[in-house]
Amino acid sequence: MENPRIQQSQVIFGDIVYWLTITAAIICMIGPVMAFASMDGNILNPHYLFANIWSGMGPEAIMETAGEVDAGGHYWVNNLAAGDGFTQLGLVIGCSVAIPAMLAAAIVYVFKERSLGWALGALWIVGLVTISVLGIISV
Repeated sequence: MENPRIQQSQVIFGDIVYWLTITAAIICMIGPVMAFASMDGNILNPHYLFANIWSGMGPEAIMETAGEVDAGGHYWVNNLAAGDGFTQLGLVIGCSVAIPAMLAAAIVYVFKERSLGWALGALWIVGLVTISVLGIISV
């Protein structure tokens, strides 16, 4: 019996998701170590942050007492050397792995497999994930 052939678009999609997820997991393991190794080098002081979370404070109150950042902003982008900023990078990579994977699959659908319908479906998903990641539409 012959093994089924896996489409190249699916192999590329799987490889990208796999490696970006592994990368994100490694970053998310290193970030907290950095954060606890240098408490004063963080954007949000972990001592105040965890105490405020466990006491039941809301996000705005936590941000006011734990650090000086905007509660909804992408404060981590300018602070990648800080432990919490580096961890946020890992979370962003992990949450958005579908974007580059689906873009690559869409390219293969169009140029290799000649399937315009699947390519358009992949691009539709890329658009939905991008809108979600950017927070354009909130639920």
